[in-house]
Amino acid sequence: MEFSMDQIIAGFHGFVPPEEHPFPEHIEKAREIAGDGMVLLVNEENTLPIAPGKVALFGAGAAETVSSGTGPDYVPVPAASVRDGLVNAGFTITSGSWINRFLAESEAANSADTMLSFIDRFFYGRTVQIDEPLITDGEIREAREADTAVFVIRRNAGGYGARKAERDDYYLSEAEEQNLRKVAQAFERTIVVLNTGVMDANFLFEIPGITAAVLMGIAGMEGGNALANVLTGEKNPAGRLTETWAKHASDYPSYAARSGNEEDPHREDHTEDIFIGYRYFDTFGIEPLFPFGYGLSYTEFTIESVLTLVDWEKLTVRVSVTNAGKVPGREVVQVYVTAPEGRLTKPYRELRGFGKTRLLAPGEEENLTIEIPTFSLASYDEAKAAYVMEAGDYIVRIGRNINDTVPVAAVTLDEEAVTVQLRNEMVPNHEINRLTAPKRPHEELPEEAVFLSLSAYDCETEEGARTASEDTERAANRKRFEDAPDTPNATLPDVKEGRVSMESFVKSLEPDVLIRLAAGTADETPYETKKRLNRAVRKVSGPGSSAELTSLFADSLGIPNFRMTDGPSGLRLSYCKTTCIPSEVLIAQTFDPALGEGVGEALGRELAFYHQSLVSGPGMNVRRDPLCTRAVDYFSEDPYLTGRMGTAFTKGVQKISGVGAAARHFGTGSQETWDAAVSERALREIFLAGFEMCVREADPVAVMTGGFLNGTPASSRFDLLTEVLRGEWGFKGVVMTDWNAGKAYPYGYHAGNDLAAGGLYVGKQPDQDDVRASVCRVLRMIMRSVSWDLSFE
Repeated sequence: MEFSMDQIIAGFHGFVPPEEHPFPEHIEKAREIAGDGMVLLVNEENTLPIAPGKVALFGAGAAETVSSGTGPDYVPVPAASVRDGLVNAGFTITSGSWINRFLAESEAANSADTMLSFIDRFFYGRTVQIDEPLITDGEIREAREADTAVFVIRRNAGGYGARKAERDDYYLSEAEEQNLRKVAQAFERTIVVLNTGVMDANFLFEIPGITAAVLMGIAGMEGGNALANVLTGEKNPAGRLTETWAKHASDYPSYAARSGNEEDPHREDHTEDIFIGYRYFDTFGIEPLFPFGYGLSYTEFTIESVLTLVDWEKLTVRVSVTNAGKVPGREVVQVYVTAPEGRLTKPYRELRGFGKTRLLAPGEEENLTIEIPTFSLASYDEAKAAYVMEAGDYIVRIGRNINDTVPVAAVTLDEEAVTVQLRNEMVPNHEINRLTAPKRPHEELPEEAVFLSLSAYDCETEEGARTASEDTERAANRKRFEDAPDTPNATLPDVKEGRVSMESFVKSLEPDVLIRLAAGTADETPYETKKRLNRAVRKVSGPGSSAELTSLFADSLGIPNFRMTDGPSGLRLSYCKTTCIPSEVLIAQTFDPALGEGVGEALGRELAFYHQSLVSGPGMNVRRDPLCTRAVDYFSEDPYLTGRMGTAFTKGVQKISGVGAAARHFGTGSQETWDAAVSERALREIFLAGFEMCVREADPVAVMTGGFLNGTPASSRFDLLTEVLRGEWGFKGVVMTDWNAGKAYPYGYHAGNDLAAGGLYVGKQPDQDDVRASVCRVLRMIMRSVSWDLSFE
């Protein structure tokens, strides 16, 4: 079915989209963060930076640059391609004939395509991405008016379906390899630009003539302009890798369970356990192509340890950073800690803190103070159901990346200390054959290292908050509503204005009203209830996006509709002037939480302007390997970095009154269609750690659940949602499913999942007290939203 622009605009219910971008400064913010997050991978013979002039430009990503993901990650706005950026920066492109031929073939392929629907293209951003045509000798001769070539490799990044360890995906296609070899042989300097996520990049060192490489990533609407700034040196690259780039796809420990290699396609055992990403490569002695935290600069820095202090509150590391080069730049200092070997197997090094300098002029110095909560050094002991710090030396290391660190201090703990006492909640339903670390060689610390001590006697064990049993929780809910006064004529404005309690109002609602308040409108059927409201309510106008909560009861009960949009690469609002920001990976590569908070605030401002109350994001899952289904959605393979950047992003969004963020996909989310079998320890230390930081420090309005976890949908796990999220961490907001996850109901309401975002699967009727508790939380979210202000202003 085809839709006209007039039909789509009619669906905005009176909202008139602006002709110009309402916040043009956001476009500059997108450009800034894109440039700060790009990573200089290779720079032989100081190939970069280059001055504007003649340049040959090849590769599918040159003119059809990928600016955002597809599906829920698609942001439908114009974007600057690499070609656009170079031309805007003053370059003359000498390879116009090849680019024009490529574009003509691409247009023909898309015109002839009958597989992709209007919805696929318009709403989800899917296109036919052709393999690039082979470059002819004549096209090379024409392009050699320049002595420098830029070759752009692109990869589509979708929200659905895992990537494959195949040519034209993780590996170069045959045409790409032939073209790149031909270009590298023909020009004095060849710069490779990776408009991709992680891929097999061995070719950077195997194909003669490649002298520089930049990871552009999926850089948003200003990606081409930001790249030009990096290539010319207007922006000194200061991005650092948030994932390990392996020499071989099979080096990733999860490879056997990915790409269709798993023995059981319906279950994926996380046998690598806590050894994800650099934790595996570093601990098991696997040399990567590019290590975690890696990135080059156009200048040089010296890093010196100034001070290290420790008590049971925090570990403080102070370093001095000096720009020892010839151009201004920024440096990232990373702090890793090696915990002692003991009963519990442990990674060799783990990122525990980082800091980033301001822009330092040549010769300028800055002191960075990096504070690390001491309790974060603990490991989860399943036998004790507690976080413990085992006795021994905790070696503190500073450096530029995981493979370039020096030990600066050792903190000796005299006896084992229990830092937080909990209980095991999310135990797998079968035994998982988990990796254990090999024995480490003895390590002598340098003489200049500082030696500190902690006493287990001084550690005050924190008792994790506990919820009641499932039966007790349900009984408490029932009593809460039984005790609430009867208010048959109450409305939601009565609750907002303090005349009626939320429990009394919700108690007065019939089951058919309750179930529609706890689900998106996708499968909604009409229902009328008694009109109680004697005041006018305006329907919230605005562009349609991913989901909306019911408007059936606005006039009768004073419950306004509530709009949600996909993210977090920007608002997926068709025919609207929004900002397509860089992917989360690229944002994290800045190692700059302040930038992450700033871009979150920009999205929050646009949410309010377009009458959207909630954005689906940030994506907080840990990226197990580059074949992760969410190629652009998640920040990093490291939970600490994920937590820092996700917390900053959420705080930024929620600086704007009436809008909120939905941290996703709670549990595990690296492959939606498989059951993830994960140990309690790996869940707590790796997969949930970033969410915990975000919930405790940023208080997101909502949390969106992921797929199956240890045999049960995450949306139906009482232990995960009620005992851990709400009980241990104190979360007070709304828990919602991902789209198309409502089939796990009705048990989800009892588990603590409040909202079936994509619409409710109609089956067995859920317990009414469970639904009432969920509706209370949903209505509180609505009352704090921009929807409320617009309806009753």
